[in-house]
Amino acid sequence: MFLNYSKNIQHNNQQNGFSMAFLLFAIVIISLLAAALIQLNAQSNLANAQQVISTRAFFAAESGAQLQALRIFPVSGGAGTCSNQSFNFSNNGLNGCTTTTTCTTITVNSENYYQVTSAGQCNAGQPLQATRTIEVRLKDL
Repeated sequence: MFLNYSKNIQHNNQQNGFSMAFLLFAIVIISLLAAALIQLNAQSNLANAQQVISTRAFFAAESGAQLQALRIFPVSGGAGTCSNQSFNFSNNGLNGCTTTTTCTTITVNSENYYQVTSAGQCNAGQPLQATRTIEVRLKDL
């Protein structure tokens, strides 16, 4: 009976090294998976922020075109002006965005057409900036 006990002790001593190696391997694999998930999450957050900045730049360009249209066709009536303008926005949603508009007048068959090009730019730090450009054509009635 004593011999069997010593064989069991010898058998257990041979397996101790395997458990430690397996535990170390599992820790390394889990650490690599965690690092990959953290990197993926950071890239996703940056992409979402870039999308928001891009949308804000589009709305800034659209707002600039609408403001330029109001200068060409004033609500109060009368003669408007077609000239290049720059707008800086400070209201919520477009805070920190700027728009540069260009306006040209085209006359075809004694009818006036106005071509407005509006470039909106928003900046939220060096990697997060966007510029969107839209073009609108208006007809004088």
